[in-house]
Amino acid sequence: MKHICSSRLENNIMKNPIFDRKHLKEYVVYGALGSFVFMMPVLYFLSQNKYANLYYLFIGCILFMSVIFLYNFKLLNRPYDKKRAVSMILASLMAVLTGVVISAILIVIAFLIFFPDLFTTMQTDEIMANAPAQAEATKPSGLLVMVLAVNFLGNFSTGAFISVITTYAGKKDQTRDKPAPLEPTIRTESNK
Repeated sequence: MKHICSSRLENNIMKNPIFDRKHLKEYVVYGALGSFVFMMPVLYFLSQNKYANLYYLFIGCILFMSVIFLYNFKLLNRPYDKKRAVSMILASLMAVLTGVVISAILIVIAFLIFFPDLFTTMQTDEIMANAPAQAEATKPSGLLVMVLAVNFLGNFSTGAFISVITTYAGKKDQTRDKPAPLEPTIRTESNK
């Protein structure tokens, strides 16, 4: 009898789609894609080595945001996600966090390539030419901190912003939002 009851309970429990392998794979794919498009302007900025090209980092944030927008747009067409705004936002933020972490790793690798002596003192024009006194760094690691700050603050804030805007602007019926459970497993209606 106990075996029959436990098998019925198992049949009425489904896996939460936020934590399934398909979503986890998408977090990595879209996060990596976002970090790669963010890295293109970062690499151009590092190769040119000028203070006047600092705006390329923010162009990278816009490119990162566009990839997260595409992922959110894809989520709008899924039956589970389009009914639950919280589920869509969580899925998007997981992709944003994945992208920010991958970008941080790639930024450190790029700095080690462009500045092999990352923690040694150099001429300020060798690090970033024509920088004002407030932005001058005597070590390349100072510039690394600036670029990582743009990555963490810029990419996370633009990614979170576009996630919320796309989620609520793209929902057809915003008055009937179903709650999104945060547990790894969900009990179906017949089990409650």
